[in-house]
Amino acid sequence: MTRILHIDRIRYTKEQIMDAVDSLRSGGTVVFPTETVYGLGALAENADACRKIFTAKGRPSDNPLIVHISSMDQFASVSDPKEDRWVQDLERVWPGPLTVVVKKRDGIPDIVTAGLPTVAVRMPDDEIAHDLIEMAGPIAAPSANISTRPSITDSKDAIRFLDGRVDVIIDAGPTRFGIESTIIDLTRKPIELLRPGSYTIEDLEPVFGHIVYGEVARGLGEAKVAITPGMKYRHYSPSTKLILAETRDLFEEILPYSPEDMVILATIEMERPGRRTIVLGTDKDLYTVAHNLFSSFIALDDMHAGYALIHPFEERGIGFAIMNRIRKASYRTVKDVREFLDLIGSMKEKVN
Repeated sequence: MTRILHIDRIRYTKEQIMDAVDSLRSGGTVVFPTETVYGLGALAENADACRKIFTAKGRPSDNPLIVHISSMDQFASVSDPKEDRWVQDLERVWPGPLTVVVKKRDGIPDIVTAGLPTVAVRMPDDEIAHDLIEMAGPIAAPSANISTRPSITDSKDAIRFLDGRVDVIIDAGPTRFGIESTIIDLTRKPIELLRPGSYTIEDLEPVFGHIVYGEVARGLGEAKVAITPGMKYRHYSPSTKLILAETRDLFEEILPYSPEDMVILATIEMERPGRRTIVLGTDKDLYTVAHNLFSSFIALDDMHAGYALIHPFEERGIGFAIMNRIRKASYRTVKDVREFLDLIGSMKEKVN
């Protein structure tokens, strides 16, 4: 039976999460808030407890977890001693929405790293997460969603989807960013971006120098081996088939031909009257779009539509992370009106 810990952040004290701390210490699983999304965690040093994460999510075992820490002392406890050379740089960006891949220290269970010699580590910028990790120890956690489904950005959805699957859920409301952490690989030269996120490349290059990226980071391909979450397998997907128009001009060209029962996902600037629309946010502040993206996917499924249409965003700043998530969540990207009409026709035939 899952215990729900209801937290009022204004009146929050450490005592309110002691049940979660005790559960972690006894080998349990806990859903907890971070500044990005909710995580589903177990103590990183406890291999048996970490296996429960994979069971609860239906997650493939070759998809590694992220180890969450609360201090640089804990960083030293999970990373190879040679990785201390990064401490000064990491202190400039932690706590914050950045995960780094480093060589791991002996003793980190293979289940956490998918048997790889590296470990993904981050220090979240959330008071509850910090206290939980400080009191219990480093926590291995992916995002708290059923595998391939949209990430959880509000505790009400964590309760909805994970009640009965985990030991404790911390009910602390919505997260701040609503999109997962950025991941960079510090074991590679030059440093490589593996997953874009709430920290942009523009934020990180002044600290770490030039950062490169490939098709996987753009959401245009999958890695053969996942060294961090988000590199392999379909991610973040609503059950509703989401169609991505390759350009905004095409999105507007398609709209008159789209079925009336199709749901439109768009910013307020791209919204069109008379259509069933989920407003993602505003083009004037793409952080609103990032914050609302996963909750919009969940809202889409609640509408029980057969399909939905979404427009793209410019791949710079936080828009890079938004496009990574949209591409991974999309059923298909269409490049012209004919391709769109053929796709809709084939989808209707399957239904009939």
